[in-house]
Amino acid sequence: MVVASLLLPLLLAKPVPPPPPSRMHKLTRILELEDTRTVGAGELDRYLRDADRSIRRRAALAAGRIADRSLVPTLVDLMNDGEAEVRQMAAFGLGLIGDSAAADRLIASLKDSEGIVRARSVEALGRLGDPRLAQNVAAFVVEQAPQTKGLITIRGDDPANPRDPWVELRLALFSLHRLKEPKAAAQALLVGAEPRFDWWAATFVAARLESPLLRPVLVAAVTSTDPLSRAFAARGLGALEDASAVDLLAGLLRDPDEGVAATATKALGTLGDARGVPAVAVLLASPRPALVREALRALAVLPGDRSLRDRLVPLVGAREPWLRGPALQALARSDRDSLGLVLSGLDPDPEWSVRGALAGALADVGDEVALRVLYGALKDDDPRAIPPMLEAVRTARGNDAVDTLRRHLEHPDFAVRAAATEGLAALKAQGQTEVLLAAYRRAKGDGADVDARLALIAALAAQTDAPVQEALREIASSDSLRVVRERAAKALAAAGGATLDPGPERGRPFVDYRVAMAPYDTQPGAPLYSPRAFVKTKHGTVEILLDVVETPLTTASFIDLARRGFYDGLTFHRVEPHFVVQGGCPRGDGNGGPGYTLRCEISQRPYGRGAVGMALSGKDTGGSQFFITHSPQPHLDGGYTLFGQVLSGMEVVDQIRPGDVIERVLVWTGR
Repeated sequence: MVVASLLLPLLLAKPVPPPPPSRMHKLTRILELEDTRTVGAGELDRYLRDADRSIRRRAALAAGRIADRSLVPTLVDLMNDGEAEVRQMAAFGLGLIGDSAAADRLIASLKDSEGIVRARSVEALGRLGDPRLAQNVAAFVVEQAPQTKGLITIRGDDPANPRDPWVELRLALFSLHRLKEPKAAAQALLVGAEPRFDWWAATFVAARLESPLLRPVLVAAVTSTDPLSRAFAARGLGALEDASAVDLLAGLLRDPDEGVAATATKALGTLGDARGVPAVAVLLASPRPALVREALRALAVLPGDRSLRDRLVPLVGAREPWLRGPALQALARSDRDSLGLVLSGLDPDPEWSVRGALAGALADVGDEVALRVLYGALKDDDPRAIPPMLEAVRTARGNDAVDTLRRHLEHPDFAVRAAATEGLAALKAQGQTEVLLAAYRRAKGDGADVDARLALIAALAAQTDAPVQEALREIASSDSLRVVRERAAKALAAAGGATLDPGPERGRPFVDYRVAMAPYDTQPGAPLYSPRAFVKTKHGTVEILLDVVETPLTTASFIDLARRGFYDGLTFHRVEPHFVVQGGCPRGDGNGGPGYTLRCEISQRPYGRGAVGMALSGKDTGGSQFFITHSPQPHLDGGYTLFGQVLSGMEVVDQIRPGDVIERVLVWTGR
């Protein structure tokens, strides 16, 4: 009885509730949901309503990255939050989801008391993609523009600074670019027939919209004192394919800024007018190799001029392979007979990229002898040379290339199979479902090399025969990678099939979410640090600040690869003046990766000069390849993970040429 009396209070006592989840637990769980692209059983919705403003903000970012439309009502409610930082992130998340149901609330937020909320709201309107919203955005631009007479000249703005006084106006202009409504853009960019702005951001929009309505903006920007505006003007004038712009572009070839001159050269090639040939040919003698390369690339598409033979032939033997390749193509365009004579006296080039470029030259010649050589070249021992050869065969032979492309669907190299698939898709070849599905089944052995499988899904989606839905259903339910299953599921739904859940990731590398989110939850007395990467090249060292806060998974992967020596000895395989340098491919052709894929971690940071982003083959296909921007590239914002920023060494980046080696990547993390 005594024992029972002692136990009775214990039995009647109420169970002690578990302690509430800690802030770190919530942050870790948010990252896990984001990484698995799931919302939990109402879990993320609860985090969006959490009492802690930092949790609400981080959950809003995750909601945008996951892009589940069921979260739109909660994010719309969050636009009433008392914290401006939360409201602006809710607007950003709504933009990433892209559901037009949020339009009215975002329009209302253009009157928010905080400028950053207004800026992110107008940015989100552009991401919704509804051209009917362009009038609201144009009106916002006119309202935000300085109310002064005459041209509004803006210099020194900083896209990376959220407190920059021009952030609202700049993001509004970029929204007009995304909405692709030239009439509304003209209302914002023009006053009558004259430009409203002398500003690179306005010129960028006019260039990207490619509308004759905005030509006055581009013409005026040719004489701007800002090289960014001049470069974007050159691109835009080339895209308009207006022959009257030849003289304007020819004048920019002498611009002291290399990026401007290179962009103008490329634009003259795009125009295709023979009057541009003499001006471009002058650059063949330039002391700046990057301009020589752009001149060769332009001459490879401009009308041929036999008088250039003596200037082109020496460049076929240039020391740099990135000059030899376009020189062969330019020679084929200018003097086809000379190409045959030159090749007869040359051994096969030791560089695979030059052999690949030669294929384009042979396709341009197009006679029986050239095609015979081209088909023979498809036996090249280096698979990296074959994709451009397949493209050359498709260009030269059209539908007669179908059998050749189909045979290469059985090639052991995934990049060759991807190129063959893309060729079939470009030809719109029908009746290929069984062949493509068989190629997919072979491609399942590619592991994390997804290019061939993603290309096959795109090609299958273009088929019109009955078995295509079953083929897509098989891929959507069986592939080892979620990104492939998800792409197939979307294609299946678009083809009228059932909506399938791609399910969770399978067999992916372990991710320690708690470690990844540690920078969000600093402890008293613990030192704060911002990791740095030091990319060493023959030109010098590039120091990069890594963003462990907004892109924790991407930076963790980059740091791990660097510390394992993965990048040491790889090359910068892609260099585009006024755009990017790109490296980190173990194959050296832009098709390689580390053996796994990364989720995109889209953030609000803009692609200004020196931004470091993750290269992709589509959403959530990041790996080891990274790029550094030469100049602002707003069309990349919100589409590619931006995980770093160059702190020093941009003069080194500007000197990088194709094939330059990444000697070593060192990382400092403070520990």
